[in-house]
Amino acid sequence: MTNINLAAKVLQGLISSGIREFCLCAGARNSPFVQILDENKHIKVFSFFEERSASFFALGRMAKTQRPMAVITTSGTAVAELLPAAVEATYSSLPLVIITADRPKSYRGTGAPQSIEQVGIFSYYIEASLDIDKENSHFSVKGLTWKKPFHINVCFEEPLIDGAVPQLEVPTTSEWVKFPERCELTAGHECAQFLKKHNPIVVLGTLPTKAQKPILGFLKKIQCPVYAEGISGLRGHPDLKHLEIRSGENYLHYLLDSGICDSIFRIGGVPTLRLWRDLEDKRSSLPVLSVGYNHYSGLSRDVHHFTHLSSLAQIESPGHFKDLGPLLTRDLQLNVEKENLFAKYPKAEPTLVWKLSKKLKGQSVYLGNSLPIRHWDLVADFDAYPARVVGNRGANGIDGQVSTFLGWAEAETENWCLVGDLTAMYDLQAPWVTPQLEEKQLRIVVINNKGGQIFKRIFQRDIFLNRHDIDFSHWAKMFRWAYQAWSEIPESMSLEKHQMIELIPDPEQTEKFSREWEMLWKK
Repeated sequence: MTNINLAAKVLQGLISSGIREFCLCAGARNSPFVQILDENKHIKVFSFFEERSASFFALGRMAKTQRPMAVITTSGTAVAELLPAAVEATYSSLPLVIITADRPKSYRGTGAPQSIEQVGIFSYYIEASLDIDKENSHFSVKGLTWKKPFHINVCFEEPLIDGAVPQLEVPTTSEWVKFPERCELTAGHECAQFLKKHNPIVVLGTLPTKAQKPILGFLKKIQCPVYAEGISGLRGHPDLKHLEIRSGENYLHYLLDSGICDSIFRIGGVPTLRLWRDLEDKRSSLPVLSVGYNHYSGLSRDVHHFTHLSSLAQIESPGHFKDLGPLLTRDLQLNVEKENLFAKYPKAEPTLVWKLSKKLKGQSVYLGNSLPIRHWDLVADFDAYPARVVGNRGANGIDGQVSTFLGWAEAETENWCLVGDLTAMYDLQAPWVTPQLEEKQLRIVVINNKGGQIFKRIFQRDIFLNRHDIDFSHWAKMFRWAYQAWSEIPESMSLEKHQMIELIPDPEQTEKFSREWEMLWKK
């Protein structure tokens, strides 16, 4: 079998299993893949010069298309660049397919150029691995659950291009059939028993789009107070208006400390809020029920955890609080106090995020790292409900966030990415792919507070902040994006197709806002 035929066999097998798009990082060793894809113009290919950005772009693209995507690299350290995205894909249950070109197996352990131990490099963060060459060319995806990355390592001998390029066939059906899931038979009963015994706060983490509507119906049925994280996609949804906690995470502590609620009911991905971490120590005895979309409970202690959101459909539960009005009265009052702080400190960082959120109704919003997520969850306007809100939070911090946003963007809405300054600098190569995207309106908003300010109150040491004096105008110029700098949110926004916005908060007002907001909770 020739190198070209071996590469074609892999590509055809993936296309037949439902993959329709590839991220290609061209190099010498993977040239058989490059040549085949270049001559099969009907296959969608995104070209990248850098592997990490390519793999995070693929994560965003999968979140948008709801089907697997493949990244193709050359050999050597190029393979290692995919590990961060493989980690995020594992904890977010995204079916990333990793195709790595390699030198012949006889080179392993020799230290020859471009020869590293590629097989096994992803360790825990793959579901399965194939190590194939001309002598062992068996290829199959049978039995994959598609809940973790899948690694295909393909060894090529010289000469690399050794035959005519075959045509790849794309099946007429565009469906991708995932490995069928079986609903847990005991889940409905155990969840129902938990709800009969406890009065929980419901915490919504990341939710698949198709699960959002049935979960809304379930929440209206059980009538419990709901804290919806922004990346759940349901924060501010009109159907949650009389259930949702609006003043912020601190109100959850009030409900628990006052005895009104006595447990946590998590639905969706592992929550990002601070309370979830407190369940490990400060609130280690608090009962927790967890229903997600994979086997990760998100806690090191034993909790009731179920892996299929569809299990919620089995639950018959009477409403816990027939009228949540009295329970949420203080929450609404505190929300008014918060809005008073917006007026008092118009250039504070939370105020700027609030004002921006009011202009994003019906748009697509990507929250790119911890501080923008926390700002959004605290202050984003509940009446300006976006069409979509997501973030990479399976295990990720600031890695590849802009690349993921660009993969996730769609043509039907404006696409807004909210990231911190260090997060933007960690992914400066991301806009490379912009000319290859469809007609999309892209807005990257960089909150430039001159360092990692989220650590300021945690550690009280300046070394954690990585302070800088950098602006982002030349980043925009480098990739031919339009650029604006805002210290206030303009009433009327005149934006280009690809717009980079540097948001510059007032540090003194931001500090005063935070201090006064904390004082309100101590009254």
